[in-house]
This record gives sequence, C-alpha cells and structure tokens, in this order.
Amino acid sequence: MQSKDKKLELLHQRIASLPPEKRAAFERKLQQQKQQEVKPKLVRNAGSLELSYAQKRLWFLSQLDPDNPTYNIAIAWKIQGQLEPNVLKKVFLEIMRRHKTLRTTFRVSDNGEPQLKINNITELDLPIIDLQNSSLPEIEVKNISQAIAQKPFTLSREIPIRLSLIRLSNAESIVIIVLHHIVADGWSRGILLKEFSLLYKSINHNLPNPLDTVEIQYTDFAAWEKQWLAGKEQQIQLDYWKKQLANFSVLNLPTDFSRPSIQTFSGKTEFFQLSAELTEQLKSLSRHQAASLFMTLLTAFKILLHRYTGQKDIAIGSPIANRNLKEVANIIGFFVNTLVLRSNLSDNPSFCDLLSQIKTTTNEAYQHQELPFSKLVEELHPERNLSQNPLFQVMIQFQNQAYAVQNAIAPEFAIPNLNLTQEWIDTGATKFDLTFHLIERVDGIMTAIEYRSDLFNVDTIERMFEHFKTLLQAIIKNPQAKISDLSILTPAESQQILIDWNQTDT
Repeated sequence: MQSKDKKLELLHQRIASLPPEKRAAFERKLQQQKQQEVKPKLVRNAGSLELSYAQKRLWFLSQLDPDNPTYNIAIAWKIQGQLEPNVLKKVFLEIMRRHKTLRTTFRVSDNGEPQLKINNITELDLPIIDLQNSSLPEIEVKNISQAIAQKPFTLSREIPIRLSLIRLSNAESIVIIVLHHIVADGWSRGILLKEFSLLYKSINHNLPNPLDTVEIQYTDFAAWEKQWLAGKEQQIQLDYWKKQLANFSVLNLPTDFSRPSIQTFSGKTEFFQLSAELTEQLKSLSRHQAASLFMTLLTAFKILLHRYTGQKDIAIGSPIANRNLKEVANIIGFFVNTLVLRSNLSDNPSFCDLLSQIKTTTNEAYQHQELPFSKLVEELHPERNLSQNPLFQVMIQFQNQAYAVQNAIAPEFAIPNLNLTQEWIDTGATKFDLTFHLIERVDGIMTAIEYRSDLFNVDTIERMFEHFKTLLQAIIKNPQAKISDLSILTPAESQQILIDWNQTDT
C-alpha cells in the first residue's frame, strides 16, 4: 500500500500534467470546496421571513422611484403549436406554489424596515391579446411586449410576477412573463423554463407531478446569508474589496450627448454577431493562455475602453451567479451578485501580460464573490451622483454554452406538439451607461449591446462593436503585441484616415 506522502506526490504530478485550462478549473474547484467546508449548513428555517441584502437594496430603490421599471425581467416564449391557456395558468400556479418568493409582497414595518408577506395564491390573471387579424403582427408584438415589460410593480400589494398571452394564430402564441428582479435573476429563467416544460406535460395529460419537492426556499438562503456574513467572513471579504478598490478612478467614457443631471434609465439594445470561426480562435487562444473565454473577452473589452478613454485604471462591473451552494441550484430567487473588476493598463503591457493580470484579478474576485454589492457600496461610501451608478457605469456579462443549455429545454423535457423558443425583449430601459452581453452559441457569440439612449447614438454603438471585433481579430493575429499596437480601426476607417485624409496634393 502506498504511503500518504507518495499518494500526495502522485496527485500533484497528475494535477501538474493537466492542460493549463483544466488545471486552473481544478484549482478553482478545490478553492470552492475549501470555502464550502467552513460555511454553515443551509437548512430549512420555517419561521424565517428574512430579506437578503440584495433584496433590501432593490426594495430601497423601489421606494425612491416606485414607477421605475428598470428592474423588471421580461421573458418572451414563442410557442408553435396549440397552447392551452387554462393549462398555462395551472402550470404557473403550481410553480408559484413551489417557489414562495413568486407570491411574496413587500411591506413597510412599523420601524420603517421592509417586511415579507407570503401570500396564498389560488387564481392568476392571464390577459389574452388577440392579434390573429393583425396586418402588422411583428410591429404590434414588439410594441405590446415592450409596454407589458415597462409596467412597474407595486411591491407592497402586487405579487412580483405577471403573465400575458399574445395569440398570433391557433398554432402560434407568445407568452410574456415579467418578474421583478427582487425575486429572480438570469439563472431563475432557466429553472422557470424547465419546470414549465415538465409541468405542462403532466398537467395537460393528467399525469403525476414529476418535480421533486422544493426543500429550501429563498427566505432560508436569506437567513443563511445573514448568519454567514455576521462573523469574520464579512470582514475578510470587505478587507479584500477595500484594498482592491482603493482610490479607483471613475470611467469617463465619451458620450454623444451631455449627461443629464439625474439618470433617466432610458435605453435601447442593438444586436450583433461574432462569427463561429473567430469564436473558435478566441477559445483556442484562451486554452493556450490557461484562461477562460470570458477572461479573454474581458481583457479585449478593457483595452477597448482604454483606447476610448485614455484611462489606465479601468473598473467595470460583471454579474456572477453566486450559486456555490448545491442547495440553491434549483431555487428561483435573486442570488446573482455584482463584482467590480479593476485593471491597471499602465506601461503598455502586451495582450498576454494583461490577460495574465486580469486572470489573477478575476479569480481573486470569484473567491470573494459573496459580499453583497449593496454592502460594498455601503462600506466604501463612494461619492454619490444622481447622474451615475456607484462604483461603475459600464458592465460586461458573459453567458457560455453551459449557461445557454441551462436556459433551454433539453430534448428529454420537450413538450409534445409544442415547440418553444426564447426571444429577447427590448424593455426600453437600462441600469448602466453601457452593457455588453456576450452570449456563446453554436454559431458564434451573439453580442447584445444595451446602452443609455440619452447618452449614445445608435451609430456610435455600431461603430463600437466594429472596433471590438477588429480588436479581437488583431489579438488573434498577434497576442504578444503591445496593447497600443493592436488596431481597433476597421479597414474602411484605416483607408479614410491613412490614405484619403493624407492626400496632401489635393
């Protein structure tokens, strides 16, 4: 039998022989497991009606501006086949029964603090909009969907979920679901979709409920979070973020219009595509540098912002699922947290050197991801400005194919005689000046750029994407190049600046 030391030596040799990307992933897994071992166990707490830190922040914002729909999550399911409205209602009533957070209202207690009330819901309103005789169904669907998405919730008396059905024909419908962010996040959309597909099949055919009982509710997590952060862990994470964000610089991105004195949150979204070929090249480069695809894209995005602003201290926001506990994997709720990712682009590093720095910073941020963003803002006391968000104004969000699968109906969950696809709803609102949504798909990376329409023209956003794509192509061509040598100019812009505008004889 091998000695313990010999086994450890062999284990280290096996880890060292792994490809760089797998080794990095394995090390992150070990770190998460180590953290998991010291955490209190998440258990059911029947009497708990706690709000999480994130919920308290959104409740506070809703009190300041109750008519603001910015924190509405709008989902569109396009369904081919004959959808039964009564079955649809029964399915959502069952989902709401399972997940108490979907039937929660938020009231003010006598001491001015928010207080939860879990309601018993037996009926669900389902407005049906008939567009079967419409001559312009696409335009009407867009306008109606946006109007539904923009209707604010009154959290004190309305449950935070709203359902509507648009009928295009007997065999084509669109289901619009609007959730308030205080009870859901992006991961929750996937849970909602999977439970809908399984429950619709069982209810429509009078079969037993196929879903496991939800043992842990979101209020249990909120109570656990309070306990977890009450001890030394909160101070450990706070100390890290205070050091990481000390004396950070506000990003001054050039805008087309003067910034209003008070944020309006009015927004638009433009859609673009990075090709499958470029995506594969970026994935190959990431593997070679022992980095994730997100880290490579983040590094390129930081370079783009540096070139636009001239600033070397770049801090932007990025969401993280924050579902490290296995008990919360299948709970609908507001778990997502926001990390502030700061980088130093001084001394004109090469792309690879900057990627190495960003890889380290990002991994450290992941290890300190559980400090609620609201708590960080509260502790750092950044200079508040009604025209800007605290700490950052630009966000990047990446969804890899694993996340896409989580938000899709797996073949074994498919609904007989119904084909469901998810579609994007442009809500006409945005939380930040600029958000790059990068969504990995089989055909490449879909890029949805969400922006404040009172700051930017659509032409600027289109040009920004072309610069981002050109920069990525330059990185693939020479990843060892200094960041100042990586071109962001498109061929047409290079022709105009270097050739057309240099016709000195003319």
